[in-house]
Amino acid sequence: MLRVCTARSARLCLSPTLRTAMRSSTPVFGGVSFVRLNSSKTPDAAVPNLEIQTHLPSFDETASSAVDAGLSITDQIPQIVGEASSHIGYLSSIGMARSWWWPPELIQNVMEQIHVYSGMPWWGTIVTTTILVRFLMFPLYVKSSDTMARNSRVKPELDAINAELMAATDMVEGQRVAIKRKKLLAENGIKNRYLAAPILQVPVALGFFSGLRQMANYPVDGFTNQGMAWFSDLSLADPYLGLQIITASVFISFTRLGGETGAQQFSPTMKNVFTILPLLSIPATMNLASGVVLYFAVNGACSVVQTLILRNKWFRTKLDIAEVVRHAPTPGAPSKGIIETFKENMEKARLQAERRQTMQDNEKKMQEAAKELKGNKAIKIVRRSDFQKGSRK
Repeated sequence: MLRVCTARSARLCLSPTLRTAMRSSTPVFGGVSFVRLNSSKTPDAAVPNLEIQTHLPSFDETASSAVDAGLSITDQIPQIVGEASSHIGYLSSIGMARSWWWPPELIQNVMEQIHVYSGMPWWGTIVTTTILVRFLMFPLYVKSSDTMARNSRVKPELDAINAELMAATDMVEGQRVAIKRKKLLAENGIKNRYLAAPILQVPVALGFFSGLRQMANYPVDGFTNQGMAWFSDLSLADPYLGLQIITASVFISFTRLGGETGAQQFSPTMKNVFTILPLLSIPATMNLASGVVLYFAVNGACSVVQTLILRNKWFRTKLDIAEVVRHAPTPGAPSKGIIETFKENMEKARLQAERRQTMQDNEKKMQEAAKELKGNKAIKIVRRSDFQKGSRK
């Protein structure tokens, strides 16, 4: 009996032996030859897909086609797996890309769409997907860069208001200063919600990391031979640490240029820290699969290009981004290290929490006093002479 596989039921059609046999092949299905473009093929042998299938082929039909072609059972295994991997739904059939809302599975779905419809090898798919995601997020970084630049204009006034807000011990006084701060931001067109744009990169990076690592550990068909240059196997670690060195270099570059928004102002101490941390990432990522580190390298390169664009005056004018105002340091102000700055911020946070608690306690007492006073107003004071007048009547 002929059994037809769909994207959901394809796992039942492929045995574990078939699913783990990952090497290139030239499958035959329905009389049409499918040849995937990958880095292991020469330009003469690379032929684009003639048809894109949105469902997985039948195991029985694929096997019968292989028998008709005179292939043995051993030769059928990579052919069946290769045929399945050239269809939308292959990742879902092996337990990946099952949803469009969870970041790792969303990234896997997007990469599968690009890989199947474009015919690119997996290294090209990873690079293309990374660039596409960074391009879609670019408008948010433009807004974030503009907000940082506008904040730099009013930094002295804003610092003074923040210090006044920290020192406020009365609820009414704190509200007055908060309104003053809100007015200052509104007058300069500052919307601090755009400062959270770089934080959105965190779930995206985690999605790429988890999704690619899962695909490399399986490994997905094509990951073992669709790399490039010295990292031809995307499921194994880079033997020469070239990708790790590239990643560290680009991260050092864009942090020294002003971060991904091109408007951040780091102290010399912080710049030294951002130089050391990327170097420490080399031994930390040396055992990761090349496909994962390739994403880190391409994402870092996109960050450098984005930083150069956002620092360019011509681009800032065309994108209507405010210019960054760099204020001279206060004369005689001592330079503070990272540990001292951290301790000072912690102490300020503690004092602010104590003041806020005191303000809340005072507000609560005032509310209780007002409630008691309101209740006392309902009591009517009657004099003794009024009782005497009433008894005579």
